[in-house]
Amino acid sequence: MTLTAPPVPGTTNEPDSKSSWLWMGMWCLLVLGVQPWSSRAAAPQGSTGSTNSLMKGVLLGTIFLVCLAATKPGFRTRSSPSTTLYVVYALFATATAFLLAEPGGPLLRLARLLIGLLLLFMLWRPLIRVPERLIRAHLIAHLLLALTVVLSVIWRPTVAWRPLTSFGSGYRLQGVLIPMLPPRVGEVGAILLGLAIVAFCSRRLSVVPASAFIVLGVVLVAASRTRTAAAAVAVGLVLALLLTRKTWLSRIASISVPALMGLAFLVIPSLHTWLLRGQGTKQISSLSGRTTSWQYVLDEEVSLQTAIIGHGLGNKRVLLRRGEGDIDVMAIDNSWLSLYWETGLLAVVIVGIAFIVAWISVLRAPTPYVKASGALLLGYVSVASLNESGLSDLSSMTLHLLVAAAVCDADRIRAKAHPPPPKPQKQRYV
Repeated sequence: MTLTAPPVPGTTNEPDSKSSWLWMGMWCLLVLGVQPWSSRAAAPQGSTGSTNSLMKGVLLGTIFLVCLAATKPGFRTRSSPSTTLYVVYALFATATAFLLAEPGGPLLRLARLLIGLLLLFMLWRPLIRVPERLIRAHLIAHLLLALTVVLSVIWRPTVAWRPLTSFGSGYRLQGVLIPMLPPRVGEVGAILLGLAIVAFCSRRLSVVPASAFIVLGVVLVAASRTRTAAAAVAVGLVLALLLTRKTWLSRIASISVPALMGLAFLVIPSLHTWLLRGQGTKQISSLSGRTTSWQYVLDEEVSLQTAIIGHGLGNKRVLLRRGEGDIDVMAIDNSWLSLYWETGLLAVVIVGIAFIVAWISVLRAPTPYVKASGALLLGYVSVASLNESGLSDLSSMTLHLLVAAAVCDADRIRAKAHPPPPKPQKQRYV
């Protein structure tokens, strides 16, 4: 879907070098704004905290106003199919939110989602139309987030290391300068690591910066002790290599190397200790207690209306009653079950179609670097969505999905507009 505003004489659609830095900065702020800032990251273990939605809303609104002011009249925009489906999901969830007893919270979250989707429309011409530009901006944004975690260790080292008491033993690295819990630190490191490896293999990064980015990403994943991020980026890299390698030998190597790394985690004692995190067999089999809340969501008897429209956006936790007066609040920590619990079955269908369409866009991308980057991001979302929530609103996971779909869709459009010159045919002499 392509939209064109009325042209204005004297204007141009091409961003200059100065404005490109502005759009790059706006994207970095957008990535910052979708991070789940949590006051628990700056609080002692066991204390309560909440996501600072107000500050994120103010930041997102500021980004929107700056982009609106910087967008020239006569701009042209385009929406990827996945982004369009997310707009349909947001409109459906907005309509059903008014049927809830307290629609205020869900409507605020949906307003953030709609503003984020509008930003993707506005950023088509200056950032998304050239897919390599958006991939580079996404890489830089996660590099900046990673540097804030490093500064957190220097600034407040006693707070940056979060003790593990309920789900294991030891410490996990968290962000303090920008409050981020260890799973989010692991995600930042994993995306930085994956995009840097893809860029280096595609000769988009030289040895020195690529090595620095890769080392920093590995350190963040290891220090945060985030198994989900490690598994997700490994699967994303395997898919990226499989989809872009042309020979069977390279494809076999793409599978064998991660398989050997997985074997190393089971054999080498230090890696095995990192993987277990001091947990017992029961905690490992229940995925740190996640399966308890998953089973509750699946077994809960709800009305037809609740099954269709959900309990309201933002309800990512369930209240478990165990015996006499034993009450526990647990996070769902599964994007698809959380999507069903928050916004109902129809929303699961819409977002599921958007996810499938995004994979189709990745498979049809003609440029190997763009296809590998899209496969990495979607591969990460495919694994992380099973163990983390986020696809129901404007989150880092949703942004990864939309970025992968947008860059691959833009790559295919560019290839159609500028097809490669035909190869000269050899003359045959009779």
